Amino acid sequence: MYTEETRGILANYLKELLKKYGVNNEKFLGTASNEQNYINILRDKKVLLDDEFFRHLAKDLNLEYIEKSALRNKSNLAMGLPFNVIKKNLIFILSVSAKKVKIATANPFNFKLFKELGKIFKRDIEICVATIDAIEESLDYGYREIHTYKALGELRDRAPEESAFTVLYKWQKIFIICCAIFLIICLILAPIGTTFILFLSVNLLYFFLNPFKLYISLRGFENSGKGITVTEAEVRNLNEDNLPLYTVLIPVYKEAEVLSDIIINMNRMDYPKDKLDIKVLVEEKDDITLNEAKRLGLIGGRPEVMLGNMSAEEYQEYTKIFEILIVPDADIKTKPRACNYGLYRARGEYTCIYDAEDEPDIDQLKKAIIAFSKVDDSYICLQGHLNFYNPKENLLARWFSLEYSFWFDYWLQGLDFVDAPLPLGGTSNHFKTKTLKQLGGWDPYNVTEDADLGIRISIRNYNTAMLNSYTLEEANLEVWNWIRQRSRWFKGYMQTFLVHMRFPLRFIRGLGWKKFAFFMFTFGGNILLPLINPLLWIVTILTLFFPAASDYLFPPELQTICEFNLILGNLIYIVLHIGPYLLKRNYGSIPVALTIPIYWIMISIGAWKGFAQLITKPFYWEKTTHGLSSFSKKSAFVSVQQ
Repeated sequence: MYTEETRGILANYLKELLKKYGVNNEKFLGTASNEQNYINILRDKKVLLDDEFFRHLAKDLNLEYIEKSALRNKSNLAMGLPFNVIKKNLIFILSVSAKKVKIATANPFNFKLFKELGKIFKRDIEICVATIDAIEESLDYGYREIHTYKALGELRDRAPEESAFTVLYKWQKIFIICCAIFLIICLILAPIGTTFILFLSVNLLYFFLNPFKLYISLRGFENSGKGITVTEAEVRNLNEDNLPLYTVLIPVYKEAEVLSDIIINMNRMDYPKDKLDIKVLVEEKDDITLNEAKRLGLIGGRPEVMLGNMSAEEYQEYTKIFEILIVPDADIKTKPRACNYGLYRARGEYTCIYDAEDEPDIDQLKKAIIAFSKVDDSYICLQGHLNFYNPKENLLARWFSLEYSFWFDYWLQGLDFVDAPLPLGGTSNHFKTKTLKQLGGWDPYNVTEDADLGIRISIRNYNTAMLNSYTLEEANLEVWNWIRQRSRWFKGYMQTFLVHMRFPLRFIRGLGWKKFAFFMFTFGGNILLPLINPLLWIVTILTLFFPAASDYLFPPELQTICEFNLILGNLIYIVLHIGPYLLKRNYGSIPVALTIPIYWIMISIGAWKGFAQLITKPFYWEKTTHGLSSFSKKSAFVSVQQ
């Protein structure tokens, strides 16, 4: 019988055995509530124990010891229990017979668990001992194939109508082809009249979309900062002992230059390090990033560099909070696929996404916990505000920062105020992990998986709220690099629009008429406006510089309408982007807003590039190069003395 006396004996035995193998009891075991948790605490603290410790343990307890190779041969049985059950409890099913279940465990003192397993399987439980590494490696190998498949195929197979795997459904293809044929016939039979009607229709659409965008923006200006607000006092009064485990997913691909930023920025976070489940998601064949991870000490062995404000021992202890999760290779390499792979292995009650270069407010995770406690259960996602840590590095960075200020501080606030579907940004999204898994995670075939997920959240009658916390990113500094990024965003927006308009009536029933109308005018409008804008420029340029050609193609009335729309649209765009500067009393930067029509032309170039790629390479992920800013953090690192 398991009594207080036997507990004391067992605790003393474990402490003495651990001391024999070099474990400092006070340092590593002070948080264990009882002896049943000692070995789990060692694992959580990533204390390395020699295989001899577990052999010794098995011998003393008269239990069979299972070698790593033997356990690896049983990896196909890993799926007998959920991934996180095995991961958390360090158990692995070896065999199941009519009378007993044989399991390997690194913690043979978890008596309560073994009793529960006996009830579940309705069989006797036979215990064997294996190392922590053996169990975790066999678990990873056993679930590798299914997680690889699910990361790419779960949403596609479970809800194909919600996946961008199929770019166009049959009826959509037929509709587009019929419209194209009809337009060609009209242009052949009546070229002038058709051109007039086409441009008139475009102008009318443009005319109605801009005032609508102005309305949403004004609602955002009016209600800026009125979302879920968490005060500094609330953060200070938070009891850290009650904080849940928080999963942080950081997908990286060919980003060796900014991998060190992760180490710096996560060290700044005001959240108990032992309650962080940080997974750095690296593609299997991304050798450059993997080699940098080794250099930084994130993967085994001695690091070549370390943070200068830490001792070597402190740095090695700190880097244990990071898990380099290698995402198996596949034909499709996208951020959402990597995030899905990490999500299936997420242990936290909450999950958030950061990019490698992100600098979140240090209290952002705590704010998210408090914010979730303030709202009802329908709120499953929080979106942090985004901007840049290098907003004035060049003119492009200034434009980009101004656009982000408008989008995250006012536009999304306006959408939230009118109860429109909220397209998420690609980072600083905070989710309830369980519900995110139920939604199927992210669509790996959609190159703006964030915006798509925001719409799917709304369709399921869940809610997203803005969180009063900022994350600073690296502003794109190179024009072509920026256009590549923008083309991916627009391609993803078009993917999302086509996906959710496959079954319009079902979509309307899911959102309701009001949200559907807002979706069409806001989400759809943000796709159409940059595509339409060059047409207005063409008419205006022809009118000003080639009047004969303009008069031949377009009636004077249409020329006037195009010029009016172009002027009005640009004025609205300028006014909306002056707004953030006025509200923040940053009057010296107003001249930048006056030049933003040039930026809008660049947006249109990116939009048309994305449109072309939707036809030719729908799933291709246009990689944005990071680490170009002169605001480098590499000086925070020093070489490790050999």
